[in-house]
Amino acid sequence: MSQMAGMAYKVLLTVSGIAAGKVAKKATTTTWKTATGGTPPVDKHDPNYSAAQVAIFAILSSAVAGGFRAYAQRKASDYYTRTAGHVPPPVEKAKQKAEAQQKADKKVKRG
Repeated sequence: MSQMAGMAYKVLLTVSGIAAGKVAKKATTTTWKTATGGTPPVDKHDPNYSAAQVAIFAILSSAVAGGFRAYAQRKASDYYTRTAGHVPPPVEKAKQKAEAQQKADKKVKRG
């Protein structure tokens, strides 16, 4: 794999992560407004919300953001694989590392 391919993949992941973050924020804010009728906490020190409300919002927003980010980056990886004709460089590197580990494990079992 060339360095250019690695850079292209990193840019694709970054852009997809940013887009996912924006969508997740909108989804979290809309969900909070629908569930509570009010705006979400601005900060963990927001005096208009209890510690429990802030904690619930933090858990909700983290889970939604993580889910959207994972989905977007998975789709970015699929797109990269289709357009480049090979798996992304980090995936290839992980496969090579796993294969090397399997070979090493076999040698240890035999020896």
